[in-house]
Amino acid sequence: MGKLLLFFFVGTIGITLRFFFIGEFEWNQVFLLFMFPIGAVVVWFIHKWMVQKDVNYTPDDTDENWNTHMGGRYSTGMKQLYKGRMKIAEYHRFYQHRWQHWVNEVVEGDGNWYMNLSFEVAAGGKVKFVEQRSSLIKNNTNWKIMQDGEPIGEVKTEYSMKNAVKLKEALKVEIDEKVINYQSFGIGSATEVRIDNHVVAKGKRSEVLRSKYSFELVDDQYAELEQILVMGFILFNYVHKQ
Repeated sequence: MGKLLLFFFVGTIGITLRFFFIGEFEWNQVFLLFMFPIGAVVVWFIHKWMVQKDVNYTPDDTDENWNTHMGGRYSTGMKQLYKGRMKIAEYHRFYQHRWQHWVNEVVEGDGNWYMNLSFEVAAGGKVKFVEQRSSLIKNNTNWKIMQDGEPIGEVKTEYSMKNAVKLKEALKVEIDEKVINYQSFGIGSATEVRIDNHVVAKGKRSEVLRSKYSFELVDDQYAELEQILVMGFILFNYVHKQ
């Protein structure tokens, strides 16, 4: 929506300048120009529909693992996190400044510019992934994990040449003296979560061309980290646009 409005604004300036300097005014260009705000309205309705699906999401009766619905990626609308049919937390993306939301929508769409997540756990407590930005014009690559206002860990993306050659997407979480690695081989691929090169959990996009995601712990000895693991999985999908 933001891109379409930007195109309309730039196009309006261009047509106006052309009229003043050349004295020509073509109605077909005006017609095409007004398609941008019309398209923006259509996109806005689609966006609102996706946000409502996130807010109102409930699992199917057959869901047994962690599950959530991530449709509105750049919005600040609330999303639901369940384990089976039990609601565990609500979470949302947040921006530290209002202008960052508009910049992200116009420049990056649903990417990871100004990427922050906040989880409110139903049993009590709040966990945040807060960006540690080094530049206003670069994608974020580092986050602090904050629990009830106290730092408990760090997250880093891994944009290495080795990963690029293998078309592998990666994210590293450091918490409780453990290093947790998330990796996937692109959109549609399952995500593996590894500790000491051992797969401890897996996640995936449950339905093709849909926004429902599931996550499963496969090694019970890491049950105390289960909530952080699934939160990291959600951040991973935001960052790598899975």
